[in-house]
Amino acid sequence: MTATLETGSATGGFDNYRWQHGLPTLFGKGFILREVQQDDAVPLFEQLTDDQVTRFMSRPPGSARGFETFIEWIQTERAMGRGFCYAIVPDGSPVAVGLVQGRELEPGFTNAEWGFALARSHWATGLFMNAAELVVDFVFLCAGAYRLEARAFVENGRGNGVLRKLGAVPEGVLRKSFKKDGEYFNQVLWSMNGEDWLGGRRSPRCAWEPSTSSGPVAIASEPIARSLPEWARGLPVITGNGLTLRELTRTDAPAMQRLAAPEVTRYVPPPPDSVEALERFIAWTQKQRETGAYVCYAAVPEGEDAPAGIYQIRQLEPTFETAEWGFLFASAYWGTGIFMRSAPLVLDFIFQTIGVHRLEARAAVANVRANKVLSK
Repeated sequence: MTATLETGSATGGFDNYRWQHGLPTLFGKGFILREVQQDDAVPLFEQLTDDQVTRFMSRPPGSARGFETFIEWIQTERAMGRGFCYAIVPDGSPVAVGLVQGRELEPGFTNAEWGFALARSHWATGLFMNAAELVVDFVFLCAGAYRLEARAFVENGRGNGVLRKLGAVPEGVLRKSFKKDGEYFNQVLWSMNGEDWLGGRRSPRCAWEPSTSSGPVAIASEPIARSLPEWARGLPVITGNGLTLRELTRTDAPAMQRLAAPEVTRYVPPPPDSVEALERFIAWTQKQRETGAYVCYAAVPEGEDAPAGIYQIRQLEPTFETAEWGFLFASAYWGTGIFMRSAPLVLDFIFQTIGVHRLEARAAVANVRANKVLSK
């Protein structure tokens, strides 16, 4: 059944739709957006590996089989609520001519990032602009994001033009933030927020219908086969400067409750609020580390057993050459110098062991303490 919704009407369940169980199909004028499928692998390989299409983006899979592996992975990410990928399909054709992909930047999808690619045969047709509007609706109304970001090469006039027409705001230039063919390029960071985009509207601007999926896809017990670094099998213990950096263990959960104190979490998303929830978080950090895309280190002062704080590092691109880090320390350790003693050890690991080229951090403008230590 298709749900056609008028602006200002009840959402008909779109904002409560469990997209993790299968993306809703969105119906635009002259096209549909549906979840990418295995049958899309060959046409996407044929159309999206064009040198003109890939000029300002990560190199796509080099074979139809590579696209099949990507589709398998993104469906798993969708089932986990971490990402999605829509195929752009013109009316009257079963063949996908483009992709729009999104992924969470914060747990719960409140902050997300998106990217897109379209076959050259459909450039300048208006197809992408119309499709993009429906995807942004999905992100804010269905996935529940508040902020949506995009990165575009400074030289990518077409991509930057599309984002500007959609109402995205350029927030600055990310220096040497993307490596392609051995060269580093600057990117523009663009953002949109749900409040501005929706303007009080609570219904999508298109007809849609639920996924025909019977439920969540099976989650693979092992990451998709690829070359993983040694640290993905287990983080090395690092000692020095009067402390130890080690991986979190389940027994750390009770002591980590002090990291949930109001004064500690004032400028960060709410952390797990019970020992049981912290145990699940610790298990999650280990699973993420096994994928080679994430690291979480506990900082333990010399002579103590419990963590004083944690560092989290996650990749911002598949090669891990661009990454983001964050940190949290119990208030009892504020002003003791533990951050300035532990951070250099973490940074050495990030740049020398992981091989990161560019490291980013986000801090609330009002968070004087965090901005000060980052400046130092």
